[in-house]
Amino acid sequence: MDVIAEAVELIRNATCPGDYDQAWELVGKATQDRETAAGRGFALVRSPDPAERRVGCDLLGSVAQVEASLREPVLLAALELVATETEDTVNASIARTLGCTGDVRAVPELLRLAEHPDEDVRFYVAWSLPLGRADDAVIEALIRLTTDPEDEVRDWATFALGTQCQADSRAIREALWARVGDQDTEAREEAIAGLARRRDRRVVPHAARLLDNGGFSPNTLTAIACLGDPALVPYLEDFEEDRGITDALVECDPARRAARDAFAAGLAEALHARLPELDFGVYGELCEAGLTLAASGSIWSVERLRDRVSGDPVRAADLVAAELPPSESPGDAA
Repeated sequence: MDVIAEAVELIRNATCPGDYDQAWELVGKATQDRETAAGRGFALVRSPDPAERRVGCDLLGSVAQVEASLREPVLLAALELVATETEDTVNASIARTLGCTGDVRAVPELLRLAEHPDEDVRFYVAWSLPLGRADDAVIEALIRLTTDPEDEVRDWATFALGTQCQADSRAIREALWARVGDQDTEAREEAIAGLARRRDRRVVPHAARLLDNGGFSPNTLTAIACLGDPALVPYLEDFEEDRGITDALVECDPARRAARDAFAAGLAEALHARLPELDFGVYGELCEAGLTLAASGSIWSVERLRDRVSGDPVRAADLVAAELPPSESPGDAA
C-alpha cells in the first residue's frame, strides 16, 4: 500500500488523535514527490469518500505551500469543493488548503467558514487569515474568533490579529486587551505582543511580567523591541544576549538606541559620499523593530550591517556598494 492510500485508511478508520497525526506524517512524505502528490490530490478531492477528499485537500494544500505554479489550480479546486462540502473534517482541510494558496480570492469562503459550528474548521480559518488582506470584514472575523470558546482558535486568531495583521484601530486594541487576561497562556502572550507591536505603552507592565517569568517567544521579543521602553531594560539584561534579546535591548536602552541611530546617520552620509546618485532610504515600520536600508530594490537590516562591520559606517557603505546590482555599482555611478 502506498503512503497516500495508507493515509486514507488511517483517516477512514481513525479512533484517536494519533491516527490523524500519523496520516498527516504520511501526507508530508507523499508531497516529497510534488507532481505525483498534486495529481493524486486533484483526483481525490472529487471522490465520493470523505476520507479521500480530506487527504486530497491535505495533499493539495501541502504542495501549494512549496510550489507556486500550483497555487491557482489548487485554489480553484478547493473553491469548487467547498461549495458543496458537508463533512466537517473535509471543511477543516479545505480551510487550511485555502490558506496555503495565499490567494485573496479565498477570503470570502474563509469568512463564511469562520461561522462554522466545528471548532477545527474555525481553527483553520484563524490559521489562514488574514491572507495579506486586512479589510473590515477580515478584521471583524478575526475579532470574533479571538472570543472563541476553544483555546487554540483564540490563540491563532489573536496571533493573526495582533501580529500578522498590521492594521490598528480602537476595535483591534480592545479585542487584544480583552485577551491580555485570557486563561490560555499562548493567547495571553499573543495579545501582549500585538499591543506591544502597536506601541501601546499601557502593556509595558504585562511585557515586564512575561520577561520576569521567562516564558516568551521570539515573536514576543520582537514586539517588546517595538515598545522601546527603558523600564524593560533590567528584565532584558537578565538574559544572555542572543539575537532577539540584543535587538530588544537596542530599542529599549536609550544609549544603545542612540548608538544605532548614530551609525545609521553615518551610513547615510558615507553612502552619499560614495554614491552621490544612489537613491536610498533608511526607515522603520510601526509594527516592527529596527531600521531598514533600502536601495535599488534591495534591503539591508541596519542592525545586521552594523554587526558585520563592527560599527564602522564607511565600511558598511563599501559593503552595500559591493552588494548593489551591477547598474548601481560605484564604477557606473562615477
